[in-house]
Amino acid sequence: MSGGGGGGGEEQRGFGSANVFGEDASAEVDLNLTALMDILSNLLFFLLASFGATVVMGINTTVPTQSAEKSDVADTAQTVTINVNVGKTQLDISASGQQQSEAELQMWKKAIANKGEVPDYEALNEHLYAIKQKYPRSDTMVLTPEAGVRYGVLIKTMDAARERQIRLGIGSQLITLFPTVVISTLVK
Repeated sequence: MSGGGGGGGEEQRGFGSANVFGEDASAEVDLNLTALMDILSNLLFFLLASFGATVVMGINTTVPTQSAEKSDVADTAQTVTINVNVGKTQLDISASGQQQSEAELQMWKKAIANKGEVPDYEALNEHLYAIKQKYPRSDTMVLTPEAGVRYGVLIKTMDAARERQIRLGIGSQLITLFPTVVISTLVK
């Protein structure tokens, strides 16, 4: 009888320490998830802030401008874009505009030969000053270098097109010519 009672005690003991699948139960584990929750909450805040910045960057805005007293048509009649092709032997200058006739634009076309190995920056400056006097609202120049033109030549060309020093009696005045430069390439 003691054998049967002992067997019954083992079943009871096995049943008490087994899980629902009949396997021995493992020791209870206490997980500390505080550090994980801190990391996840910081990550969540970072992602929300990034999304907010992305939304703000994607909003198109415009700044209101004061309207001119005159119409915009008058402004385009006083505006041309200067095209300067920088070659190894000369500068080719031309003008393009919306309101000007082809004959009017052709009179500004000019080729300025180099002085030795460098362009004649003074002649370029004088020609651009004459164009600026005729079209005072102009400020854009498209600079197109030929392959192999040195970087220093481009910089000096932009400097010559930017402003002109005018002597007035005992003083002088600095006139802005074409400060906005767009560098382009030749299409082959």
